[in-house]
Amino acid sequence: MNAPDRIGIVGTGLIGAALAALVARRAPNVAIEAVEPQGAYRETVAAQMPRITWRHCAEDLAPCDMVFLCCPPNAVQPLAREVLAAGEGLVIDAGSVKGRIVEGLSDAPRFIGGHPLAGGNRPGPFRAEPDALVAARFVLTPHAGNAESEIERVESFLARLGFSVVRLNAAAHDQIVARTSHLPHLLSYAYAGLLSEMDPDELGIFASRSTRTMSRHAAQNTRMWGEILEQNGPAVSAALDELILELMTLRNAFAGRGDSVAKRLEPAAQTAAILNGSNDE
Repeated sequence: MNAPDRIGIVGTGLIGAALAALVARRAPNVAIEAVEPQGAYRETVAAQMPRITWRHCAEDLAPCDMVFLCCPPNAVQPLAREVLAAGEGLVIDAGSVKGRIVEGLSDAPRFIGGHPLAGGNRPGPFRAEPDALVAARFVLTPHAGNAESEIERVESFLARLGFSVVRLNAAAHDQIVARTSHLPHLLSYAYAGLLSEMDPDELGIFASRSTRTMSRHAAQNTRMWGEILEQNGPAVSAALDELILELMTLRNAFAGRGDSVAKRLEPAAQTAAILNGSNDE
C-alpha cells in the first residue's frame, strides 16, 4: 500500500496540531504542509514543530498526497472543493458530523469522510499533544464513489499513526455520536445556562464537584459546537426526545407513579459502571 510522501493539514487547532505532531513522531519521513489563518495558532505550532511548511491557502496544498481538513463543519465542503480542484490527492475531513458533508461531496471520488474520536473543550493548539490521538478510533465514512483501494490506502496510513480505524455509514455515524457526544454537550450547555440564572455568589458557594462535572462540556468553542448541533439537528433532536421520555419516567417515579426512583436508577448506574470501570468511588 503506497504511503503518502507529503500530507497537508488545513486548520491547526487541537485536532490538526495533534495530528501534525503524531505524523512527525510516527511517520518522520512524511513531509507536512499546513494552512492556518490564525496567527497565534500558527506561531504556537511552528514553535513546537519547525519542520512544518506553511502555505497561504488550501489550494496551495495541491502537491500533497493526502489533505486532512481539521476545520469547523461548515467550512469542510468549500475547502474540500478548493483542494480537490487544485490537486490530485485524497481529501479527508475530521468533522464530528458526517451526513451533510458526505452527501454534499458524494460526487467527489477523492473525498473520504472521517472523524477521529478524540478532542477537548478548549479550542486551539495550545494543549494539543499527539498522545491525545494515539490509540484513538478514527471513523471513516466512505461514499459509493470512493475507490476501495484509496479507502484502504487511508486506512493503512492512519493505522501506521496508531489509530484504530472503523468504517461506518455516515447516517449511522451521526445517529450514534448524537447520543455519545453531541447530546452530552447540549445538556451541558443547557445546565450551565440554568446555572447562569442563579445568584453568582450563591453559585460560587454551593457549586459542587457534580456542578462542575455537568457543566464542563459547555465548551468555549461555541461557534464549532453550534455548527455541529445544527448540522446533526435531526439525530440530536431524536436523542433529546428519548431523553425527555426518560426524564418524564423519573418524574413520574418521584410522584409515586410506576417504579420507585431507586429501581429506575439501577440500570443507569450499571451502564455508568461499565463505561467508567467502576462506580465504587
